[in-house]
Amino acid sequence: MNTRELGYLQVAALLVSASYGVGFLFGAGELAVTSGMAGSLYPWLTALGMALLAILAGKVWSLRAPIWDMFGRAYGPTVRRQVALLSLIWMTGVLAAQIQGGAAVLLLAALPRQAVLPSMLVLIFGATQLNLRAASKVFSFCLLASSFVLVFALREMNGGDVYLHAIPRFLRDVHRMSGRDIIAMTVAVVFLVITGADYQQFIIAARRRIDAIAGCGLAAVFLLLVGALPASAVIAAQNTGVLAGAATSKLAIPTILSHVSAHLGQGYSVAMLLALLAAALGAGAAIVRAMTGALASVIPAATTTRVEGARMSAAIVLLGGMVAQRGQGIVETMVELNVVYIASVAPLFAFLLIGWPVSPAAAQRAITAGLVASVCLYIGKWIGLVSGQVELMFLSVGMLASLVVLALSRRKTATIV
Repeated sequence: MNTRELGYLQVAALLVSASYGVGFLFGAGELAVTSGMAGSLYPWLTALGMALLAILAGKVWSLRAPIWDMFGRAYGPTVRRQVALLSLIWMTGVLAAQIQGGAAVLLLAALPRQAVLPSMLVLIFGATQLNLRAASKVFSFCLLASSFVLVFALREMNGGDVYLHAIPRFLRDVHRMSGRDIIAMTVAVVFLVITGADYQQFIIAARRRIDAIAGCGLAAVFLLLVGALPASAVIAAQNTGVLAGAATSKLAIPTILSHVSAHLGQGYSVAMLLALLAAALGAGAAIVRAMTGALASVIPAATTTRVEGARMSAAIVLLGGMVAQRGQGIVETMVELNVVYIASVAPLFAFLLIGWPVSPAAAQRAITAGLVASVCLYIGKWIGLVSGQVELMFLSVGMLASLVVLALSRRKTATIV
């Protein structure tokens, strides 16, 4: 977006559309199956990140550049390319979440379990080849429709009281999650909302400074209000026995929506499942295109023709499928890869904000050190060498490695001076 033409309502709507996806909806519902109202933590952290972004929105709007563009200006084109490639890490987690969500819908639609993941990968790849400018409106409408049905479901299951008492329930249920998980999720979600170029593009395109700030604030309020819907619906469904037949916790929200839609009339349940599948396909295809664009900015030759672009998209979809098939929770999948990304760039980003000088070469080494350390731990968990909820360890070790490189660089510079 190169022009400044968005009012505060448009900014808010675009920020919400970038936040409120299948991962947000299905992931919160999945967490709620075991953690009760604490399943609202992920949505509410997104709202918190948006509120903090409102504080920074005026500065971002004035600079007319995303934070990571400033990153590149400070440390040179090589670091800019590194960050572009590193963005593929967290986007892979988001893609895997869409694949998991769509796979849950296909499983609920009685597709054989062995065919679910391959079918979802083929469908997402097919969606990437469509004209998404027109299709994105359909995908967004499908997600919006599912949200209205979720509100209706809450009413039908007498869950209004659950929603109205969401905050006291959250405070009571949050102990079901470990402190390490809460810290890791907080850092992973809030940091990416504040620094994500996908959010900042809408702030920069705001008509006035106040539109940017108000748009972020309004989006934060909306996300705060809808953030409790998935967990409230799951709790109400558990109380009424609606989820008794759900095979996995990932099926919680699709099961609720399908169950309630079936009461509206014949065929509505199928229509609801198709709408959920379309929403997952739309979000997945958008992420694949964003990842392809990030790669093209670093390796232009990789997407010079339509065929090469399709091959790159296919490779990205397969990568997302590999991550999705690990069997992790939807939110856990996103948080783990967010943490790997943050561990690689956060220390250098902190130095940039503080104003401490770092040479381009030292910046490159710091990013590489953080990446190698956190990726080694991530792979270790993947192959079974590390077990349990160790996202905070990924974050700590990766950031420590990066900080050591930066500290040694500053010490060397001071010695030379």
